[in-house]
Amino acid sequence: MEYMALGCMSGTSLDGIDCSLIKSDGFSFANEISNKFFPYSEELKNKLYIIINQGYLKDTSVLTLLNQEYKNSINQFIKNNKVKIDLIAMHGQTIYHDQNTKISIQLFDKNLKFDTNLPVICNFRKNDLLNGGNGAPIMPEFHKTIAAQLDLKKVIFVNIGGVTNITIIDNNKITAGDSSFGNGIINDLIFEKIGQNFDKDGSLSENGKNLDTIFYKILKDKYFNEELPKSLDRNYFHKYKKELLNHESLNNTIFTLLEIIPFCISELVSSSSEYPIILMGGGRKNLTLQKIFKKYFENVSLIDTHSINGDFIESQGMAYLGVRYFLKKHSTYYTTTKVQKNVYLGERC
Repeated sequence: MEYMALGCMSGTSLDGIDCSLIKSDGFSFANEISNKFFPYSEELKNKLYIIINQGYLKDTSVLTLLNQEYKNSINQFIKNNKVKIDLIAMHGQTIYHDQNTKISIQLFDKNLKFDTNLPVICNFRKNDLLNGGNGAPIMPEFHKTIAAQLDLKKVIFVNIGGVTNITIIDNNKITAGDSSFGNGIINDLIFEKIGQNFDKDGSLSENGKNLDTIFYKILKDKYFNEELPKSLDRNYFHKYKKELLNHESLNNTIFTLLEIIPFCISELVSSSSEYPIILMGGGRKNLTLQKIFKKYFENVSLIDTHSINGDFIESQGMAYLGVRYFLKKHSTYYTTTKVQKNVYLGERC
């Protein structure tokens, strides 16, 4: 049976809400129908930034703002797509994640009402955490379907968002986890240093050089001693932020952090030359990072070159997981999150 599923996702980049409509049977294909990005208001973006960097939720008005912007975005998306939709899969906004305490907090209102009576699926990390998993990453099963549609038996998908996570497909075997930080700490450094939101196209880092002292200090962090699967909070590496902010050369600092991203992946994969690397997430657009990846891996491409819209992989994946919830099909495994038994993800809101 085919389902028309609407997936909604807010990433740790804190930029807004991605909505995607797909048609899928939940296991063999996921066909893109429509996508739309709804940017957060500056007020909501600033409130979320404060919450994430302070580590606690004090200003509860952020919940009202978030709920209203989710409601407006989803209602508008449904109105614009005049097709029969079977379900809505809503992720919400992650503000905290810790694999050790098994706590992962996504802001959303389970009772939020839309201009439709469609079933809403949410809490996509809960079942994994309750069964001993890390709660992230949750997209590897969707990545496996993408690989099958692209006829790739071996591939590494690299999703560079607030953190960087990878999915290694080796025929029918899936291994996954967060390999390092991603855009989160870099964007925060740029904002605090010069007031810009991110390194657009890699323009700030293109003439940078690797700073060995920073490079090797960060690589000594205990997180890099762990094997996959493993997961990170967006702010885990912010303990180095003060030292990074004090460094006089912003472009060299950013370049060094970018260099760590592919280096860590190369250390996790025993025979990297066997696997094509497909870059996803907002970080894939950084031209400096693309060049650095090509220094470590022979075959590097963007997901967009495979006729897939790279801006909406996560929201399409949420829709796909929503379909698998309906079918009660497993979506998370020990090799992706260390979950103690294979389980499906999500619950009815």
